[in-house]
Amino acid sequence: MFFVAFFWGLAWPVGRILATDLLSYPYSVMFFRYLFAIPVLFGWLWFKEGNVVPLKRDYSYLLLLAFTSVFLYQFGYMFGMQKTAASDASLIIGFNPVSVSLLSVFILSHSLTRNGMLGIFLSFTGVLLIFLASPNVDINFSDRLIGNAYIMFGAFAYAIYVVAMRRYVLVVREDPLSSLATISWTSLIGCLMFVPFVINESPWNRVWENEEWALIAYLGVLSTALCYVFFAMGVETIGANKAASFINVVPIFGILSSWLWIGEELGLVQIVSFILIYYGVKLVNQQPSESLRST
Repeated sequence: MFFVAFFWGLAWPVGRILATDLLSYPYSVMFFRYLFAIPVLFGWLWFKEGNVVPLKRDYSYLLLLAFTSVFLYQFGYMFGMQKTAASDASLIIGFNPVSVSLLSVFILSHSLTRNGMLGIFLSFTGVLLIFLASPNVDINFSDRLIGNAYIMFGAFAYAIYVVAMRRYVLVVREDPLSSLATISWTSLIGCLMFVPFVINESPWNRVWENEEWALIAYLGVLSTALCYVFFAMGVETIGANKAASFINVVPIFGILSSWLWIGEELGLVQIVSFILIYYGVKLVNQQPSESLRST
C-alpha cells in the first residue's frame, strides 16, 4: 500500500511534465494513457474472474461511470496540469471525499452530522488556502486559479462517479459487476470517448520521444492499472479502512516528488493545507453509511 500511495503521488509531477510539454495533444495523452492501462486491467480481470461481459442493464451505469471517472476527470487533470502546480493539485484532489459526501446528501439518503459539517469546513478552508496562498508564485496567479478550478472540476466529476457506483451497488443486487470488472469496462468505454478528439489532434503527425512514451506508460500501467490492482489486493489483505488510510498520504508524495523532481516550491502553507484537508476528510469519513433514498 505504501507503493500505491507513492506511485499515485508521483503521477502529479508526471502529469505536469506531460501537460506542459504536450500542450497541443492533451486528449492524445489521455487516450494513450488508457491504451496502456486497458490490457493490464482486462488481463487481471481474466485471471481473477474469467471472461466477464456486462449485462444490458449495466451499460447505462457504465456509460455514466466512464464519462465521469475517465473522460471528465482526465479532462480536469490534464488541462489543470497545464496551468497549476502539481503539488497544489495533489492537495486539492484530496478534497474529493468531501465532494462525495455532499453529493450523497442529494442523491443517497446521507445525513451530515456535526462532525461531518466541521470536516467539510476544515477541508474547504485547506483548499481555499492553497488557492490563495500557494508558495508556487513562479506560476501566474490567474493561471493557478484556472488550473486549480480544472482540478476541482475533475475531483467533482470523480465524486459523481463514486456516488453513481454506490447507487449501482445498492440498486443492482443480483450479480452486479465486481469493482475490477467495473473499472476495466469503464476504462475501455472512457478511452473510446477520446477518439474524436484524438483524431482532431492528429498525433500521428508528431514524432513522439521515448521519454514521453515512458511517462505516459507510467500513468497508464503503474498509476492507473497496477495501482488499482495493488489497492484491491490491499483491501483484501488488510481491510478497506486501513487500505483507504494510505490514500490520505498521497498528497505528501505529490508535494515531495514535485519539489525534488520538477523544482516546485515547498512551503508552510502546503503543510497547513494538508493538515486541514486531512483532518477534514477524516471527520467526513466517519459519517454513517449511505442507503438508497426511498421514493
